[in-house]
Amino acid sequence: MKKMWTLALATMLTLSACSGTNNGNGQGSEEDGNAKDGVSTVEIAVMHTSRFLESAVQQFEQANSNIDIVLKEHMALPEVSGTMMKAISQADVEKYVQSVTTSLLSGKGSDLILMDNLPEDKLIDKGLLVDLNGLMASDASFQRSDYYENIMGASEHNGALYAMPFSYTIGVVYGNADLMNQFYVEVDDGAWTWEQMREISHQLKEQAGSEYQLFINLFSNSLLYEYIASNYSWLVQDEQANFDSDRFRSIMKNIKSLYDEGVLKEDFTYDYDKALFRMGSLSGIGADSFNQTILRVPALEDEGRGSRFQPSLELGLNSQSTVQAEAWAFMKYLLSEEMQSSSEFIGIPMHKGVVAEELQQASESVDAHQKEQVDAVKMLLEEKGERMGSDSKVASIAMEEFAAYMSGQKSAEAVSEIIQNRVMTYLNE
Repeated sequence: MKKMWTLALATMLTLSACSGTNNGNGQGSEEDGNAKDGVSTVEIAVMHTSRFLESAVQQFEQANSNIDIVLKEHMALPEVSGTMMKAISQADVEKYVQSVTTSLLSGKGSDLILMDNLPEDKLIDKGLLVDLNGLMASDASFQRSDYYENIMGASEHNGALYAMPFSYTIGVVYGNADLMNQFYVEVDDGAWTWEQMREISHQLKEQAGSEYQLFINLFSNSLLYEYIASNYSWLVQDEQANFDSDRFRSIMKNIKSLYDEGVLKEDFTYDYDKALFRMGSLSGIGADSFNQTILRVPALEDEGRGSRFQPSLELGLNSQSTVQAEAWAFMKYLLSEEMQSSSEFIGIPMHKGVVAEELQQASESVDAHQKEQVDAVKMLLEEKGERMGSDSKVASIAMEEFAAYMSGQKSAEAVSEIIQNRVMTYLNE
């Protein structure tokens, strides 16, 4: 069975990446080593290594002796203690973002770039990324219909695709089926909002008492990040922030009221059996994915319906690269059925045929309730959906200042103004 990783909101900063040596500058010609002795070099900027892309590079080079893939690692893998890997800090992420962004702006960037957490809008505005739609349309060997075009479409900026998602996760709510049946909790996850969670919370307390919780391990900063990542295209438009607005302040107040009223709690617990719901991510297809009821994430406002996905491996192509054809050849290989079905692949594949086979295998080995969840996942995969993502610096500014509002130290008006000013300072740098 394919490896399955569950990605919680609290670990949003974890990045998919790749490995290799750190030679080559990715820009060039025969003089600087990008094309030497008939071999073209494609450099890929990543934060740190992963076995999936190590394997992909090795197999691609075996089949394409005229292309050398160089993986430029900007940060070594975190130290491992026992079975736990040291967490990647916000400072680590910001260091990677600054290093890669500076290289691109100076004209010395890698040919392909791991786009996780990079300021995509800034790079697009400066013309530093290639519209991949053009490459796909002009390549007769590439069949776009073989892939989830809804995911590609939701990743576009004004009709152009500047970052190709190769794998992704879908944000979901996992419902405890036994408790939902026991306390007669029914939800329409296609229309529900966090406002309706108050009603469900009251119903739960009346029937079950304080021993049971609506959600566990769902913290206010995670809920704010969920909103920012889902609405980033509105919060930051054309280098203009919209945090100092009634709409954003309303969201802040809504989140705070959920905790003030005890609907949600800032406590951590391992008592999962006492929780009606928990936030999570669908990060793979297999029988183990369908043991619980799979629901869409509620909306914080009466907008933004549909599934919410987040790329777990996403690459952009440097518009200044002199080896764009070779870089596109490697991107196509990552999208191939061979690599999308690799045992080392992490996330939900973009290749529809691979997913269809996995869903079929899952359907053959589950009970009636799990079969319903398989059907629910099929619907999520086909929905138009919404791409979750934001500039990591903007999100960290908002979450940092939001803490003062949650603690009662500052008003929503004061905090939203501070966030606005700090974000605008960053955007104008």
